[in-house]
Amino acid sequence: MTLLPRLLAALVGLPILLGAVWLGTPWLVILVAVVAIAATREFYRLFDSGDAALPLVLGCPWALAFLLGQQLSQGTAGFLGTSSVVVAGGAFAALLWLIAAYRGRRPLPAAGFLIMGPVVVGFILVHALALRELGTDDDLGRNWLLLALLTTFACDTGAFFAGRTLGRHRMAPVISPNKTWEGAVGGFAAAVLAALALGFALDLCVSRWQQGLVGGTVGVAAQLGDLGESRLKRFSQVKDAGSIIPGHGGVLDRLDSLSLSIPTVYYLGLLMSGCGISE
Repeated sequence: MTLLPRLLAALVGLPILLGAVWLGTPWLVILVAVVAIAATREFYRLFDSGDAALPLVLGCPWALAFLLGQQLSQGTAGFLGTSSVVVAGGAFAALLWLIAAYRGRRPLPAAGFLIMGPVVVGFILVHALALRELGTDDDLGRNWLLLALLTTFACDTGAFFAGRTLGRHRMAPVISPNKTWEGAVGGFAAAVLAALALGFALDLCVSRWQQGLVGGTVGVAAQLGDLGESRLKRFSQVKDAGSIIPGHGGVLDRLDSLSLSIPTVYYLGLLMSGCGISE
């Protein structure tokens, strides 16, 4: 994979993402809704029964229901409670569809993909919206979401370059042959350094050691999320979940590292005492 397409994609996509984060509602909600639809579509396409496609007419509204529930609820308990109802209601509808309409092979994997797609995508993205609204100060939530995103991107970049230049020892050859322990260390170090650097630029209302802790936690969570999606793609026998983002693959391929890092940063933000961080 050449570096140029990755850079060009970042030059186009990053300003859009950061602009939506900076402006907040409704622009961030619109962007997240588009991402939810695209990611759910890619997730469903990972399952190939040979003769039956999973219903986007069920999966996409289900993923969007998580976002709507978060926007209509108040506080952490509110959106977690709403999300639980969405999970239960969607799973019931999915099981009804499987019983009444599914005629393909491998019904158990089909059920897994049908339910996991909207739930995983919705779980990630609903925490991004909740993180943007963290605390009583609008700037604080924005800063914490920027911290989560940019630290995760730094981890990905550090792992990529460290792996290419120093990588010798494979970390998980069965799941992802290109990942190395040297790359993992590089990603972890880049995440910590990025979190500390962002602490100078953003008012996070936490101490330096807490910023470093967030960076280190993201450095682990992001790479675990990446490995999780690699395992899913290995099961589906595909290299990338999609091709919409040059040099990166699909939308789901960009959400892999964020799948654990964004929820992790959200709950760390709740636990760490600071100016206005309370739910």
